[in-house]
Amino acid sequence: MPRLPHAFKEITRTSYAADHLTGLRVEGGRHEVVLSGICPRCRHPFQFVHPLSGFRGLRPARPGNTYTVQVACLCAVEHPDCPEDDEGCGAYWVLLLRRNA
Repeated sequence: MPRLPHAFKEITRTSYAADHLTGLRVEGGRHEVVLSGICPRCRHPFQFVHPLSGFRGLRPARPGNTYTVQVACLCAVEHPDCPEDDEGCGAYWVLLLRRNA
């Protein structure tokens, strides 16, 4: 019998960040980073685009800089109880990224 998707719930766990790193693909340029991977809660694939500039007072990330990114599941699977203007299962976590050359 197929497993139903998790119900939408805004939730985080300390293990989510480490779990998300498994198989994580990071791409991007000077002004954004695209994180592609599997949600540690619902196990569905998704992409998360995080701008690195464009906000007042925020400079583009330079090589060697570290920055935190709050990531949220944005999978395309319909989760029960998901608000109409939202997507994903509701899981979120924080990653610490370092910009290389």
